[in-house]
Amino acid sequence: MSSALALSACGGDDGGGDDDSTTTSDLGVEVSGAAGEKPTLTIPDEDPPEDLQIEVLTEGDGREVGENDVVVANYLGQTWEPRPPAAEQPPAEEPPAETPAETETPAEGDVGGAASPTDEASADPSADSGEAEPYVFDNSYDRGAAASFSLNQVIPGWKDGLTGQHVGSRVLLSIPPDQGYGDQDGHDLQNDTLVFVVDIVDSIDPTAHASGEPVADLPEGLPTVTDGEDGAAPTLSFEGATPPETSDSTLTITGDGGELGTNLVVNMVQASYPDGADVITTWDEGQAPLTLAAEQLAGIPGLAEALTGATVGSRVVSRISAADNANQDGTAGTPLVLVIDVIGSF
Repeated sequence: MSSALALSACGGDDGGGDDDSTTTSDLGVEVSGAAGEKPTLTIPDEDPPEDLQIEVLTEGDGREVGENDVVVANYLGQTWEPRPPAAEQPPAEEPPAETPAETETPAEGDVGGAASPTDEASADPSADSGEAEPYVFDNSYDRGAAASFSLNQVIPGWKDGLTGQHVGSRVLLSIPPDQGYGDQDGHDLQNDTLVFVVDIVDSIDPTAHASGEPVADLPEGLPTVTDGEDGAAPTLSFEGATPPETSDSTLTITGDGGELGTNLVVNMVQASYPDGADVITTWDEGQAPLTLAAEQLAGIPGLAEALTGATVGSRVVSRISAADNANQDGTAGTPLVLVIDVIGSF
């Protein structure tokens, strides 16, 4: 974790305007808009700070964010320096938005990155003036949904800036290039200091398991699942388990958490019949929980139906038939079992 980190006191100076939801931070960045709503940033015409700067604009009272957590958040990202209108900038080779990952790690939702042609900076009708304008390169508010991401799969400024914060907080981050995209040659934001406002919606322990009441009278032939200890993955016993002729999903634990939203954050174990070989799990070191959207639930036979009316903390055991796990040549593959623990939802 970087030592170039400054943590200011909570809040900031009053912006002095008529809008009570406008705050001027200790950095001089003016943030307009209430916590949870899309902000507007006014950045001072001066050199950006050289080190990572973190200011808590609104203090939440929820769970403290752990350094390896999966964070659910809304955010807006803007470069410290304004840019000329998009029409006067060299065309980008890859304009779509991307995540703040250090590498090409898949992430759940767009969280920062190079702007698309429809982003605010290029859509501004004053873009033919030739004057530099605020460059908002990405935000989740316009998409109408928060994003989720592992703090082990983001740029260092995000990991350092959000670790230790609390759910419900609005946090302002000023991230220098060396903690942003500075080591990614050719990146649209490689040389930029990035300013983010982040509204932390939830934070989820990546080692979490299902929690709730076991379901009675389970179907015969399911593998036996035993919870791991100290954050370890559940283990499976295939004694007496039978490969499925057709794929199915069975709720085995009824969760004790809140109702499920559109997106599920899950930990998962995958193993092969007949003896549980070829184990893959999100609990492994270097892995992270997955976020499944509604259309992804449909890709696992029976999963959406098994989770109908379920809550966070639920566990589903999905059996995938050989026919549904076909080889590339179309022949029947190896039947699989998936243990899916729902550890969060938004």
